[in-house]
Amino acid sequence: MKKMLRICLLTILCMTFVTLGGFLALTWYYGRTFVVNTWINGIYCTGMTVEEVNGELVRSVEIPELAIIDGQGQCWILDLSLADYRVDYTESLQAYLRHRGRTSWLNPEEEAEQHLFPRTDWDREKLREMVAGMDWVQAAQNQSAAVEIRPGEEGAAPYVLYDGKSNRLDVERLCDYVQQCVEKGIYEVRVEQGDCYTKLEDTAEDVLQRQRFAELQSFCQSNLIYDMGAEQIELTPEIMASFLRKDSAGCPIWDQEELLVSAGQVKEWVEQLAEQYDTVDTTREFQTTEGRVVQVAYKTYGTRLDVETEVEFLTEELLYEREEPLVHKPAYLQEGFCRGLDDLGDTYIEVDMGQQRMYYYQEGECLISVDVVTGNARRGWDTPEGINYVYNKQKNRILRGEDYATPVKFWMPVVGNVGIHDADWRKEFGGEIYKTNGSHGCINTPPKVMTQLYELVEMGTPVVMFY
Repeated sequence: MKKMLRICLLTILCMTFVTLGGFLALTWYYGRTFVVNTWINGIYCTGMTVEEVNGELVRSVEIPELAIIDGQGQCWILDLSLADYRVDYTESLQAYLRHRGRTSWLNPEEEAEQHLFPRTDWDREKLREMVAGMDWVQAAQNQSAAVEIRPGEEGAAPYVLYDGKSNRLDVERLCDYVQQCVEKGIYEVRVEQGDCYTKLEDTAEDVLQRQRFAELQSFCQSNLIYDMGAEQIELTPEIMASFLRKDSAGCPIWDQEELLVSAGQVKEWVEQLAEQYDTVDTTREFQTTEGRVVQVAYKTYGTRLDVETEVEFLTEELLYEREEPLVHKPAYLQEGFCRGLDDLGDTYIEVDMGQQRMYYYQEGECLISVDVVTGNARRGWDTPEGINYVYNKQKNRILRGEDYATPVKFWMPVVGNVGIHDADWRKEFGGEIYKTNGSHGCINTPPKVMTQLYELVEMGTPVVMFY
């Protein structure tokens, strides 16, 4: 019995020592390795030491790129590996092991995936050299420190003020700011958010340039509008800038603090305006009432600007400052009944000599449509084609020629001695009468209609005549 008791006691004692030994062994083992079911930053770490896990984590990390966004919004990328950028998880892994304790292996079911952050380090001098060596930083250092008036970009303001005194990039401040951002784990650095710029004091020349630029802006805002009738042309800053005398760099020239206007440039602009609006001695397309499109030449009717007078006006007016817009009607050597790109307008007389039909339009509405008789084609008295105008109106006039003296009640001459009048001696109008029994060149009109036409038509009304 005693023997059995001793055996039992020895067995229990051995099992206790084995259990205690196993406990101590596992406690020692998991004091330096990670327990079952441990995941850190996506790495399965069970049974691995701090050094082993750190190696796995370091290999899994991608070295971040550093994006630096300059003052113009352009993004510049730096490869931090060139600055010996590195990460190390040793400290955070050791801290995690200490926090879990040596007996954490007793309750592995409580383990969950952990997210640990590394300690980062890099060669600060190399990063400083990389930042200072960027193209835009080098360009900023090489920029002029002056205040200058420069031509603007196409489609923008004609002139801009380059300010080399304000917003001067301080490279040392920039490098320090980038280092601070990387230390905080910020890899998108916006330069404007850091204190990276400085301002220099203006010189006397800088102050003068600022004053001149203010005067230049005032000049370009002319508040001058050309009233061309159907259209109005504002003298935009671009047009105003084109009137100035310029140096080889395209910048305005000053004389005793006054801008110099180029009379040649002013004349060129007025001539271009005249080329756009002048119609005298030109030919245009005209859509007839019948729907045809014919080519008709301007004869006595048309528009012609007085270029010389307008050049004098502009050269003088350009130098005046005005708060309210000045709407200017240009001077004409010859002014049409209607002003604008289409100086024929929507009030005119149309004489279709091929159809022997005359129409009168007033503000686009056809008020009269009537058969007429034009010049005798067989005798060579054809009514002339072209765009002319009613240059006179008379009642009870005797029309005289080499072999005739004909009284008419209403007479509206349009070109030379050719005009529109009543013809009470005719019983029929239209058709092909004009070919053998036409007029001496005038437009014979039924008396009743002529009475109405005479009352409606104003002097100066254009008359479009064609076959």
